[in-house]
Amino acid sequence: MLVIKDEAGININYPIERFCDKEKILYFDIETTGLSRKYCSIYLIGVMYFENDQWMYAQWFADNYNDEANVIMAFQKFIQDYECLIHFNGNSFDIPFVKERAEKYNIDLDLDRLKSIDIYKDISSLKNLLNLPNLKQKTLEEAIGLDRKDPFTGGELVEVYKEYVRTKDEKLIFPLLLHNREDVLYMGKITELLALSDLFNGNFKLDSWKIKNYKDINDESKNELVITLETNQELPLGVSYNDDNTSIISREKKCQIKIKALDGSLKLFFENYKDYYYLPSEDKAIHKSVSQFVDKEHRIQAKASTCYEIVNDIFVPCLDESNYKYIFKNDYSSKKKYLRISDLNDDNIESYVEIFLKQLSN
Repeated sequence: MLVIKDEAGININYPIERFCDKEKILYFDIETTGLSRKYCSIYLIGVMYFENDQWMYAQWFADNYNDEANVIMAFQKFIQDYECLIHFNGNSFDIPFVKERAEKYNIDLDLDRLKSIDIYKDISSLKNLLNLPNLKQKTLEEAIGLDRKDPFTGGELVEVYKEYVRTKDEKLIFPLLLHNREDVLYMGKITELLALSDLFNGNFKLDSWKIKNYKDINDESKNELVITLETNQELPLGVSYNDDNTSIISREKKCQIKIKALDGSLKLFFENYKDYYYLPSEDKAIHKSVSQFVDKEHRIQAKASTCYEIVNDIFVPCLDESNYKYIFKNDYSSKKKYLRISDLNDDNIESYVEIFLKQLSN
């Protein structure tokens, strides 16, 4: 077994101390001879850790197929003092793979005691907002400006490892170690992308909000809700998102949200429709307590679908109706719900934004 330890030479611009003490955090990645946990083996495990005020990395390389147990035992011994494991899609691949291979050799590898942070899982909720072709680690690295020296995929290196085992050509070790080292080190850098998921999970400071009038493409006057946020952590990758009703632009530590308002008429539906009459000629419902002022010929028993009042106002989408007294819809069966823009205030706008961002990222 070959063991390598050296300085990582990177800085991570993200407060990973929120997971646990920095000295108790371990990044890790494995390289295998295939995808089958039963029939394939681990030939390399790499980790990155913080020691003496700097990031270090270590690798354990199986010099032959029989070295797999030694690699896993070295990893098992190394992790004893750590509390948090950070990885990229490790919940699906790395962790179950190394656990099953450890069981094969009766190695007591207790990864369940460690807090597990899967960068991929946290970032994947933002897939539709990042405008990237995929969320592979190399794609994310390129998006934040990292330039790999390693040109290979893990799958391509399987044959390189098999050729090394067969020939013992030491020149073949370099690309194997390089790929794993850059996986682990750059995993630390893409941790900074968690600042984006933090933003969409409510980790922001409300800077300002206002109702703004604008002209649409038809030169008609419209209104929109404009919200400016300040993030607690600088964003390593900007977000530029647009749909028919919403736009989001984020750069560095600022995020601006624009939500188009609906100017017009919507229906306010009343509960307990059995207590109301519907007036077809006026297209509205009235409570039975005032029905004596309306001729019986001009009123009928209200249904749930006709128990409403039409309101003219400026509206924005309602994301959580439990927070507001009045909710408006186009029709009774409409799934889209609205609230009057005047019902937003300094006390509830932050909650409105938080729910908006969470729903957008789900």
